[in-house]
Amino acid sequence: MRHPRLEWIPLLLAMVLLTPTPGAATDVDGPDDCQRTPIDFGDAPEDVLAYPGVMGHFPTCRTDGAPGTMTTSCPPGNGIVGPTGFVAHAHNAATLQYWLGCGGQAGGPPMGIDGESDAKVNDTGAPLSACNPAIAIDCVEAAFGMSFGQDDCTGGTDAGIAAPVTFTTCNTTSNITFRTYSCWPNGKQVMLNVLIDWNHDGDWNDEVACGAGCVREWALQNVPIMLLPGCNNILSPSFASGPTAGPAWMRVTISDDPAPANFTWRGSADGVGGVLINGETEDYPVRVVLACPTYEDWGDAPEQAEAYPGIMGHFPTCNFPSAPGTFDVSPNCLPRSTPPGPTGFVRHFSAPTDNVQFWLGCGDGSTTLGVDSEHDGKMNDNGTPVSQCNGGAIDCLEPFGINWGQDECYGDGVDAGLDGPVLKFKTCTMSTFDFHAYNCKTLPVDAYLNVLIDMNQDGDWNDNFLCPGTQGCAYEWAIKNVAIPLMPGCQTITTPSFLMGPQANRGWMRITLSATPVSDNFPWDGSAGPGGDGFLLAGETEDYPVAIRPDFVGVGDPPQAGEWR
Repeated sequence: MRHPRLEWIPLLLAMVLLTPTPGAATDVDGPDDCQRTPIDFGDAPEDVLAYPGVMGHFPTCRTDGAPGTMTTSCPPGNGIVGPTGFVAHAHNAATLQYWLGCGGQAGGPPMGIDGESDAKVNDTGAPLSACNPAIAIDCVEAAFGMSFGQDDCTGGTDAGIAAPVTFTTCNTTSNITFRTYSCWPNGKQVMLNVLIDWNHDGDWNDEVACGAGCVREWALQNVPIMLLPGCNNILSPSFASGPTAGPAWMRVTISDDPAPANFTWRGSADGVGGVLINGETEDYPVRVVLACPTYEDWGDAPEQAEAYPGIMGHFPTCNFPSAPGTFDVSPNCLPRSTPPGPTGFVRHFSAPTDNVQFWLGCGDGSTTLGVDSEHDGKMNDNGTPVSQCNGGAIDCLEPFGINWGQDECYGDGVDAGLDGPVLKFKTCTMSTFDFHAYNCKTLPVDAYLNVLIDMNQDGDWNDNFLCPGTQGCAYEWAIKNVAIPLMPGCQTITTPSFLMGPQANRGWMRITLSATPVSDNFPWDGSAGPGGDGFLLAGETEDYPVAIRPDFVGVGDPPQAGEWR
């Protein structure tokens, strides 16, 4: 006996609109999707590039594609993979409809799902599907340096996912928020399935290890959820994310039926009639990023070591106190800092549970890329591999007449905030410089910027000077507690302008980013504070030797002999 579902599937196929309007990320064949019985397919890459250089083996097109692989860092759970199938949803005219997305205008008919006879996907953004060149795609999704032609794009009125999705590695409480629309007049329970390519190999067949745990690419398997009438914003149950950062494809499926056991590579192809009843599948490019690290950062300017030949440094760096610097203040310039005492230190502390995390440089926090964790300052004046603060290892050498052991050196990969020596500082002129910063969180944040420059080569940051004429006062505390907006990820920032002092010489410069303003004793006491164990929340401090040139030297002139490397 023929299964009753199969009686109405051919009719549904005949009703599918074959030529939707390309380029619009909306429902293109409405108008009232509660009154229609479309067939829906997924649109993840199959037999086209899923990522640069990586073919997609996601079950999408009606025609079988090449099989993916099964990587099992943990015991396998999905059987042996074969040729990729497809996922198709057939909407039963005898029941009310529901789908992903909340399209439609207020007061108008509900919309949000197209009818199609095959999947809509390509890896070029071209107007036709790679599954079937007779089918036009609806929108173009830019991701991973590529353009993908799709049915639904992130944030479209047709889409269940309203904003780009980012996961962090090995997070056991990952989830997604998505939108659905239900035409039912009361609650409707449906099955939710979520697939995510955690190892970025172009399929959803794998299990990967995060620490002692196993993470399946079938992140949520046949989880019942309740849809209320109308538009729903749903927070999914939690699931674990994979261990490697990079691009990934995610599939979100809701349906009456549970997904079959080979859903990850065959989709619905081997189910009854080759379909899931009702609901919809949508596929999206997403990103997996490294979890923000826990770290402790200290400065690396000279303290109780030569800052310049024959001149000791009194910069607040090491955990132990040392002799204070001097306080040279022009009587015509109000001081920006308090009179100095014994030098302190600058210490930053940051953890993934903090609301904000950012640092100098464009590393994303993996291993030593971007910010290191250390327990005291890293500095010496002899180029040896250990710090004079506590004997810990230093990371690099910065030659500038003296070989300094430091944490970051100019152009130190993506670890350093500065690409190279600052060559445009000139006496009694307004100056700026560029630096890189990385915001590890997904929301913009204001970071407080402080810049200290030893403008008279006396080994401290406590002084100020009067430049001739109307130029005004130059402060070694060149930038004090200026809020700098940081967008998520890496960015290059130009500092506010400041006046350089009147003496041409070498100098040490400190750049500090922190989540809160620093105190007025920052130039000599750093973050030490009265208790001697203070810290700044988030951020980082980096110290660099700089050159201040006479104002008649051109900005583009090369360094003087022996100044640099």
